[in-house]
Amino acid sequence: MSSSSMNTESRRPIQLLFRSKEAVELFTLNNTSATAPKAPVAKEGREIYRGKTSFHVLNPNGERVYIHDPSIGLLAADINSTNVHVPTAPFLPDSQAIQLAKCSPRGSYLLTWQRPVKTPDGNDANLKIWDAQKGSVLKAFHCKKATLDTLQWTYDEFLLFHMVTNEIHIYNNEWKQVAKVRSKDVASFSLPASKGLPKNIAPSIHNEQPTKYLFTTFSPSIKGKPSRVDLLRYPDKMGRDSSYSTIDTSTNIPSGPSLTSKSLFSAEEVQVQWSPRADAALLLTQTAVDSTGQSYYGSTHLFLLLETDIKNPTVGLAMNVPTPPEASKDANGVVPIVSANWFPNPNVSGSVPFGVISGKMPAVSSLHHGQSGEPMFLLGKSHRNHMDISPHGRFLVLGGYGNLAGGMDFWDRNKEKMIPRHVIVSDNNVDGSYVTMKEPNDLTLTSCSPVVGHEWAPDSRTYLVCTTSPRMNVENGVHIYRYDGSLIDEKELPWSNEGYRPDKLLSAQYVPAPLVGDGSVVEPGREFYYPDRPQSPPPRGMVELKGEAANKVLAGLRQKSVASKQSAGARAGGGEGAYVPPGARKGNAAGRGGGTSLAERMRQEREGSAAATMGKKVTKKTGLVGASSVGPVGSAPAEDAKSKNAIRREKQRLAKEKAEKEAIEAEQRKKEEEAARVEANKNDPEKRAKKLKKTLKQIDEIKAKAADGIELNEDQKKKLESEDDLRAELAALGL
Repeated sequence: MSSSSMNTESRRPIQLLFRSKEAVELFTLNNTSATAPKAPVAKEGREIYRGKTSFHVLNPNGERVYIHDPSIGLLAADINSTNVHVPTAPFLPDSQAIQLAKCSPRGSYLLTWQRPVKTPDGNDANLKIWDAQKGSVLKAFHCKKATLDTLQWTYDEFLLFHMVTNEIHIYNNEWKQVAKVRSKDVASFSLPASKGLPKNIAPSIHNEQPTKYLFTTFSPSIKGKPSRVDLLRYPDKMGRDSSYSTIDTSTNIPSGPSLTSKSLFSAEEVQVQWSPRADAALLLTQTAVDSTGQSYYGSTHLFLLLETDIKNPTVGLAMNVPTPPEASKDANGVVPIVSANWFPNPNVSGSVPFGVISGKMPAVSSLHHGQSGEPMFLLGKSHRNHMDISPHGRFLVLGGYGNLAGGMDFWDRNKEKMIPRHVIVSDNNVDGSYVTMKEPNDLTLTSCSPVVGHEWAPDSRTYLVCTTSPRMNVENGVHIYRYDGSLIDEKELPWSNEGYRPDKLLSAQYVPAPLVGDGSVVEPGREFYYPDRPQSPPPRGMVELKGEAANKVLAGLRQKSVASKQSAGARAGGGEGAYVPPGARKGNAAGRGGGTSLAERMRQEREGSAAATMGKKVTKKTGLVGASSVGPVGSAPAEDAKSKNAIRREKQRLAKEKAEKEAIEAEQRKKEEEAARVEANKNDPEKRAKKLKKTLKQIDEIKAKAADGIELNEDQKKKLESEDDLRAELAALGL
């Protein structure tokens, strides 16, 4: 189903699914062009189900929604069926107690979890796999923890991975176990949910190769040992203690070592994000508490895992993702990672890039190379904590949501610029004209309500922000922005936000686009279900205002924007009588506008350091060492040109600093490991005494060697120097 064989009229329109405290509704978003005729839109949608619900799950192809009513069970409704039927009977039998549910990557299976309850026959299996079309149970497992992550499918649903204690069992689509992955203390694992191919790979060549699946495992820190993440591949690189069997024989075949692994000394949790080509993964590690006591918040680190190392194609590679030098560090001298996202389009030329927001607020937003991890482009330095990338990878939004002010920046990744907005002028004196907003100060937006949910439409043309309960129990509603940041008037939307206020809306989301091809691999040459469209041209038949006329209109638009933000701030702050912190009481006569106010900081952000980093390419010198830059004939030499000797001395100095830094880091790492071991043995004096006696025995052996005239190395000398301290510690234990 390509764009050449399917016109715009035959494609399914963009749809949104709302779930409120009263009903589940489906709305259709029609023509959203800024130049489309503003005809009145009826405030109506299709009511799929009426009643109190606890959750819902959309099928990956957007054809069906599963709704859970605690009084009835899990119901199923076909979204695009011509027969409008409101479900009344449960789709899954005895499903009232279900608390969690999700669909498999292609929607063939439905996975549910409920609290384990023993039946009369002694069966307490509570993690169940259902046929998504028939509603019958196919397989059941026991899982005490309230999670669905212990069961995961490969992107093509050929294999099912089930995590148990210290192992991961792998089943084929006939529910026969075909492999066993041995991973001690494994706490979680991750599989890519989709896989696409780059443009230079032919589908026939790809299909001839044996299917292999990447996955990661995470083992947390136990008894002083560091946490560990392994990048594995079924069936040949699952670890030396793992095995698999083939279709022809049931004999277990030993698997090879892992592709790569990473030891993590400060990681309590990990988040894995897979590249759309399923050949690389971003690993975001987090700790809830900073053990050094220098930071109230925990620490975060970002790593890049690659299936293939360029220097050695037989193994993988794990590396730290370098952050831009403009990103500020925390109290520990580490750059915190705010968020990291892959570009979702696998058909981009070259390596698939990813975006990172790093540093203390205001944070730096940057785009990185998908293989080297190096930053390539800086999007700016501002109060942003989310980077939402459109499905086609052309547009992206930088948003400051949650506890931030709700600022939004709309970018065109291909042009590496903020997207200009064409505003049609409604003044009678200049009717039939428009003005173009290009300045970053004019293009930066602030959401008209607190943002809880946010996502791009499947066609990459609109962007949704919503305020929902129970996160926010006021101003519930949904707002739609065009790809350039212009807000669609609520009069042009098929719903009224007043009907969901103050706290009736529970969730709002776009209905997924139908899967392309067989739903497992986006083949080269095949486009998305919706075409990738660039920015729309300026309005036809209208005149663009320029010069003094444009400046006058832009000044009026800026005044309206400031007035709306001030009125919103007054409502949020409780009006003129709102409490003003002492640090902000040195401004104007009203006691506002101090240098530490949020508005002042945002202004400084736009006019100061943020402007210096916005839209900046990160370049690396790739010329010969010592080569001088040559300018036009007669031009003066560059001020920063260096001689060969100066460059040589600079290289020597950097090499020395690097060696010293590595030595300090090794010593610090050794101290941390020793401190962790001491801490682990504090509660076990007998174990510590045994360790001390073993070390003292080694010291006696070293003394004997020294008495025989054997020369001692540095480690042996240091061990001899520690003899008195070790004997004192052993005596203090009293054993």
